Amino acid sequence: MMAAARRWARSSHARFIGLILLLELLFGGLLLLSVTRLVENRINQSDSIVAASLRDDLLAVADDQGVPGLSRVIAKRIAGRSDELILLADADGRAIAGNLERWPPTIAAPSRWTKIDLYRVGGDRPGRFGVVAERLSGGERLLAGHLIEGSAQFTRTVEDALLTALLMALPLAAAGAWFVVYMIDRRIAGVTATAQGVRAGDFGRRVVLDGSGDSFDQLGGTINAMLDRIEALMSEMRLLTDSMAHDLRSPLTRLRTRVDRAALSDDREALQGAIEGIGREADQLLAMLGTTLEISRAEAGIGRERFVDADLPVMLADLVELYAPVAEDTGREISLQVEAGTHLPVHRELLGQAVSNLIDNALKYGTGGIKVRLSEHQGDAVIAVSDQGPGIAPDRQQEALRRFGRLDPARSTSGAGLGLSLVSAVAQLHGGRVALINGEGETAGFSVEMRLPKGERG
Repeated sequence: MMAAARRWARSSHARFIGLILLLELLFGGLLLLSVTRLVENRINQSDSIVAASLRDDLLAVADDQGVPGLSRVIAKRIAGRSDELILLADADGRAIAGNLERWPPTIAAPSRWTKIDLYRVGGDRPGRFGVVAERLSGGERLLAGHLIEGSAQFTRTVEDALLTALLMALPLAAAGAWFVVYMIDRRIAGVTATAQGVRAGDFGRRVVLDGSGDSFDQLGGTINAMLDRIEALMSEMRLLTDSMAHDLRSPLTRLRTRVDRAALSDDREALQGAIEGIGREADQLLAMLGTTLEISRAEAGIGRERFVDADLPVMLADLVELYAPVAEDTGREISLQVEAGTHLPVHRELLGQAVSNLIDNALKYGTGGIKVRLSEHQGDAVIAVSDQGPGIAPDRQQEALRRFGRLDPARSTSGAGLGLSLVSAVAQLHGGRVALINGEGETAGFSVEMRLPKGERG
């Protein structure tokens, strides 16, 4: 039991509730102090005005009737008022008139309003008075004030009321803090349950959002997006594994067959042909694995340190010149259209390989002339390779961009389905994206665009 209590005392719940109570105490204490001071200052100001008014009335009598007249007025006044304190004394402090036997030694004349405990004539206990003192023209002293015990009692009442309110607010604050902790726990419990479900293998589990848009909703949305990405990567990994196993089976089978035939043959020329065939199959496997590695590295952002400033029109012109003889051999033409001169920091090798893949695909699957175009659009450098082929249906374009995403289910054509996947990965490495565009009408044909932002990339 004690161990559980100690654990709870160290928990964030206890710290949060303790913090709320501490803030409540600090706020309540400051409120109690400030309100008490404000009330006390206002009461003191009012009491000082009453004392000053009494003093001014008596000084006016002294100016008009002199000390004898003032003495008579004081006698009448103290006879009819029980809350006033008045003393007229000579220069040595001996009483002339009033309800005080002698001049208080702690009061100077003149002096401003002050509080003091005094015994009035005939009184059996001291009273709390607020008094002011003045010296007359003849040297006499005048002390005037009134009883302020009611004001002091009111101040104490205010203090007691505020202290009671503070003590009552503490359990309410504790209950409010506990309720807040409970609500936070409920929101966090949903996130925890989702994480536990995913850990148990339920990758479709998601955090339930309430649509409030608060921090918990934003956290839940971020976690859901992360889980979506993880699920997509796992699905892609499964697809990649299946596709790679399928695509590697054929060349490995051919390798095995060639090795078996070579082992059974005594013909030197047949052996030489088998060895050359094995070399070609090995080269194809190495190229497939190398391309897969390049795609993975590009998707992971590896290679940005090798970016150099490149003159894209010159780079594309070199590639078009390289492929021109190949296009002529197939009776087709390849051309370059530069609409804007663009210098851009790029990974030259990967970008060149990506554009080469697009030209290879246009030669292999397209028809008609091949056009390589460089332009600018909304701050992006756009590299497009187009031909007059039928293109790719919109519902299969995402499949074409995946690794080993071959649109020929029988895999009767050459290739591993990595060309467009590499293009997409290279565009992603440069902070851009790939668009597959099917033309219509006069612009019929198919175009693949790499849109690379010209701004700074992280």
